[in-house]
Amino acid sequence: MWAMWLAALVIISLTHWIYRWRNPKCNGKLPPGSMGLPLLGETLQFFSPNTTSDVPPFIKERMLRFGPIFRTNLVGRPVVISTDADLNYFIFQQEGKLFQSWYPDTFTEIFGRQNVGSLHGFLYKVPKEHGAKSFWS
Repeated sequence: MWAMWLAALVIISLTHWIYRWRNPKCNGKLPPGSMGLPLLGETLQFFSPNTTSDVPPFIKERMLRFGPIFRTNLVGRPVVISTDADLNYFIFQQEGKLFQSWYPDTFTEIFGRQNVGSLHGFLYKVPKEHGAKSFWS
């Protein structure tokens, strides 16, 4: 009998912990979004195959649900994704002032630290006051 109560308590606690992970309180400081499963986040959905040359379904679904700016967890890192042209323009204009370039650790390990600076393409931006760790330190 006690084992059943203990098992129920463990299941309820685990469910509550996963819910809190997926929907952390932000007090208006973070954009809306879901963090996905603990550790794994929404990585599997992000890397799922896309057969069109249009906006990936991962981004489309979250834009419809949360708007042009949303948060998620990819490859074990919390990130904010912006599809808003004005905000993206502002971020790139503030390079070296309010924001600095940052690449995920796995990215720099694959391409090498000396080569990352010469790559052209997608850049990840992190507010300077947070260093290169994450948005939510």
